[in-house]
Amino acid sequence: MAQSNTYGQGVPAVGSEDVVDDRPAVAATMPPWSPAQIVGLVAGIFFAVLGIAALVRTGFDTSHIYTPHDDVWSFGHSPLFAVIEIAYGALLIIASVVPGGLRGLMGLLGAAAVVFGIVIVAGDTPTRLHNWLGVTHRNGWLFVIAGAVIVLTALLAPVFVSSRRREVRHVQPVA
Repeated sequence: MAQSNTYGQGVPAVGSEDVVDDRPAVAATMPPWSPAQIVGLVAGIFFAVLGIAALVRTGFDTSHIYTPHDDVWSFGHSPLFAVIEIAYGALLIIASVVPGGLRGLMGLLGAAAVVFGIVIVAGDTPTRLHNWLGVTHRNGWLFVIAGAVIVLTALLAPVFVSSRRREVRHVQPVA
């Protein structure tokens, strides 16, 4: 049997053998969320998995972090670039799992990806950049597109806050 509270939601009935705490009832709401969190989470997981796959493929030797170069999912990588991608993906994931999302951090990470992608795509990729990171124009386009999507969603996606409230009472059943 359920009793109705002031908000119209069912509350389990308190039996005669149950003890109601003296603590006051607490109003609980759902945490805010944004579609930008979903975009950031998907992109973060993608970049983290891509970096892990590249690190597994290239290996990691601290005395040779720039070599060997290898293609993973048709994107060029060096061990250093794989570690950078893992860190980038982890930061995106962290920014996405906070209630409401750390939209400022997501926007900053997206803008950094756009700038990095433009540096790779614009004209000739600096030889040092290719030697250190093993990047190609495909990497540049990946970062330009992913970064633009992340920036746009961080700036434009709404934040949803639940308007439903419910009263939570603390009941301790007697054994």
